[in-house]
Amino acid sequence: MVTNVHLIEHLGDEARLDKIIVERLAPTFMCSRSQVERWIEDGAVSVNGKVVVKPAFKVSDGAQIQVSVPSEQKTHLSPLDFPLDILFEDAHLIVLNKPAGISMHPGAGNDSHTIANAVVHHVGKKQLSVGDSDRPGIVHRLDKDTTGVVVVAKSTPVHAALSRQFAERSVGRSYLALVYTTPRAVRTIQADDQGEVSAPIGRHPTNRKIMAISEHGRPAATLWKVQERFPHGTLVECTLKTGRTHQIRVHMDSIGSPVIGDPVYGDFSNLPKPLRDSAHLLGRQALHAATLSFAHPITQERLSFSAPLPDDFQRLLAAFRGAR
Repeated sequence: MVTNVHLIEHLGDEARLDKIIVERLAPTFMCSRSQVERWIEDGAVSVNGKVVVKPAFKVSDGAQIQVSVPSEQKTHLSPLDFPLDILFEDAHLIVLNKPAGISMHPGAGNDSHTIANAVVHHVGKKQLSVGDSDRPGIVHRLDKDTTGVVVVAKSTPVHAALSRQFAERSVGRSYLALVYTTPRAVRTIQADDQGEVSAPIGRHPTNRKIMAISEHGRPAATLWKVQERFPHGTLVECTLKTGRTHQIRVHMDSIGSPVIGDPVYGDFSNLPKPLRDSAHLLGRQALHAATLSFAHPITQERLSFSAPLPDDFQRLLAAFRGAR
């Protein structure tokens, strides 16, 4: 397999390794922040002759960085004839309203029923060469059972430009979540109308398939604001200041108000049975990516999109409104 070797001399103030590589290579090599992180974690990057496996490693002035990565083997994702709910599309990108029950890109045990496969069917084979080979065009992710707005790039330069916006946190993202509260207990979300959860998130120390608050995790911050209160739950708007895996789900659970219906995080055994039944009928976490805004990589126009709450989420809200 052919290996591409890139040499970088860092001149300037101390900075993160992943940030330096993205800034130096992205304009010509069209790499994304997630690609760079994988290269570092896979041992493909050295600083002054020593392999470094931490993306956040601080690089000093004058350091010599070597990036050795194999040439990408383009994926052969099979097209999926799946009805996409397209909110916006032009020659450069697609904005979708993602439904529940479908993953963003192939993973273990699923290489065909994903948004990436559906986009390949919609755009054509040229989509296969966009960005990461195993997730062509995918800039950011929603959990399989989270609904709402996502953007997909239709060219590698657009993919790289959007990825930089996510890395630089210039993208606006808000979610709606129905979270657990009780009539009498005073939880954080019941005591205040808005707040912020700032706690690092990393892999759970014993169950590597899930996330947890961890001092060894990556910095994460979520702003929340109450939209509507019910006796046994609260509808909150969550705005992401960072974008970690399961961030809202972990952060809400950490302050005693897990997302209703979440099969991984939270204990809902004290919910009244009719509400537990309603959550079971939803069959997933009550979490929806409501809005997304970013600068169009070509025109630089600031674009904003929103997706309405899906019908099943609205039925769940109705059940919580009617409960006593």
